[in-house]
Amino acid sequence: MGALAAAIQKYYPVAKNRRIGPIGLECSLSEVHMVQMATDSDGSIYVSAQASVPYGAPRDEVLASPKRMRELVQQALKSDRFQGRMVVSMLPSSATRIQSLNYQVKEGQAETDAILSLLAERLDGELSDYVIDYIPVRTETRGEDHLAIVAVAREDDVIAYLETLRKCGLVAGSLEIGPSAIRRLVSTIGPKDAHENVLAINFGRRSSYLSVISGSRLIFDQQVKFGESELLEEIATSLDMSLDAVHELVNKVSFDPRAASVANPKNEFDIDASETLMEIVKPIFVRMSEEINRVLIFTTSQTRGQTVSRIYLLGSIARWHGMDQLLNSLVKLPVETIPNPLQTFHQQGTSDKIINEQAKPEIALATGLALRGMLDHGRN
Repeated sequence: MGALAAAIQKYYPVAKNRRIGPIGLECSLSEVHMVQMATDSDGSIYVSAQASVPYGAPRDEVLASPKRMRELVQQALKSDRFQGRMVVSMLPSSATRIQSLNYQVKEGQAETDAILSLLAERLDGELSDYVIDYIPVRTETRGEDHLAIVAVAREDDVIAYLETLRKCGLVAGSLEIGPSAIRRLVSTIGPKDAHENVLAINFGRRSSYLSVISGSRLIFDQQVKFGESELLEEIATSLDMSLDAVHELVNKVSFDPRAASVANPKNEFDIDASETLMEIVKPIFVRMSEEINRVLIFTTSQTRGQTVSRIYLLGSIARWHGMDQLLNSLVKLPVETIPNPLQTFHQQGTSDKIINEQAKPEIALATGLALRGMLDHGRN
């Protein structure tokens, strides 16, 4: 580049090309979530399109029917301004096993071989029956302990899911795991001028995942046997109510009595119901807080004394009013539902439907998937 051209570019920078990213697609327990991001002329990222379509039937039943799944996908694509058919997706959580793996690399041994050698002892059948991916978390010198987050899925399940996407008229650019999508989203919405350790808790139906993101790195991920179903069943048993009635109740009443009192000071039912619900679920959350405290200790040991500064909640239970306050009272850390991904990336030009969208923490995974390839090098 000549001196004159360099000077012109310095004072009159050339606008970056606008770019449309892939469609992030997640088949959650109850809905298909789709998000597509784009970059503006200044390089800023915004939500280009978003849709969530309920299955209307059990997820496994819908995924087993190419016709019904295609109808849902087409409905989602037509509901907003999606462009192209390239998707970044993930297998349903029931088809993926994620674990933290400690291993050692011997002299002359490749890291991949060390991981596969351990997995061969733990998996049923041959390694060729599985699709395996891993994210290095801690890499020391050879002979010392290493740590990686490993995802394992049966090859038949992966092929079946990819075939489902193909029959829906989609092109699978890549398949990811939930922790990678969460890491990408959390590191993007976090402060740009400060390093921060964040614990993200993704609540599922029967299990939940605890993921620690340090800056832009995923340093820990653990599955725990704790989920929405356990809480619903405990409340149903305690109050002698049906699960459907309990589900309706928890969507209406806050688990924070103080908030219920401020919001409706004359509504004694809401206040009493809030206090009752909190007392029922609190012992379960005490057990959950013990798991969280172990993760906090581990994080401090891995980050030279840097503690977790905040906890983000996402997934099903994150939608229950007052859950952030209940957990905050137990772990003594700032706890909040993950910021609405759609509002976080809102830019002028985003559709009216997205502008008016209410907080929806369950869309977080699809947003993290949609961010693949849209960030600066090293944060994808």
